[in-house]
Amino acid sequence: MRYEPDLIREHPPVSSLMESAYRRLKREIIELVRPPGASFTELEVAKVYELSKTPVREALARLHRDGLVRPLPRAGYVVSTVTLGDATDLCDMRSLLQSQAAALCAERGLPESDGARLAELAVDTDEDQLGGPRFEERFRANYEFESIIANGGGNHRLAAASVGVLDEIERIIRLSIKLDPAMPPERIRERQAIVDAITARDPDAAREAMQRRTASARREIVGALAASRSIIHAEIGMP
Repeated sequence: MRYEPDLIREHPPVSSLMESAYRRLKREIIELVRPPGASFTELEVAKVYELSKTPVREALARLHRDGLVRPLPRAGYVVSTVTLGDATDLCDMRSLLQSQAAALCAERGLPESDGARLAELAVDTDEDQLGGPRFEERFRANYEFESIIANGGGNHRLAAASVGVLDEIERIIRLSIKLDPAMPPERIRERQAIVDAITARDPDAAREAMQRRTASARREIVGALAASRSIIHAEIGMP
């Protein structure tokens, strides 16, 4: 079985109105069409989606369980905020899981087709900007790169956990890129180093290369979030 992040997964046709509302709302939240802190009501969503309130209510209950929205007493729903704590926890989990996955890829060896695709995805000629007109294309390519590595080690539980973290962190990454779209030039070299280590069948080098890549991503994500206006003006109390 192959595990794919939600961003690049091929989804079967929706089986119910609730599933349709859930998928649409979830992507709007993750893609920041409905940004953190945005409020709305069941009725507003139902009108926009041209649905009755019942499937929308069921979709919102599911999104609440996912941690993406929270109900407001007698006032609808609000999109859950992003916190530095969530961001750092997810970055650390991503590094732990993907570093081990990269090592297992190198130890086991990737199928030729996956290895060739990984090498292709490591190349990015637009080094100075993560945002921009090709953002979605490049973002999906990056998630495909991560997915090949997550699945390539042959450990299905590790792959499922790695992909789960990628799904959870997608909204945070999108937000950090909106706040700071610049990309340091070494990020491409870090990706290539992972490919080189996996190709050379060197588990230690692959683990270390992925650790460097995820550490860079952590610094960029946390730095962008920490520099945002909402953090700068947050009140700091006594511990």
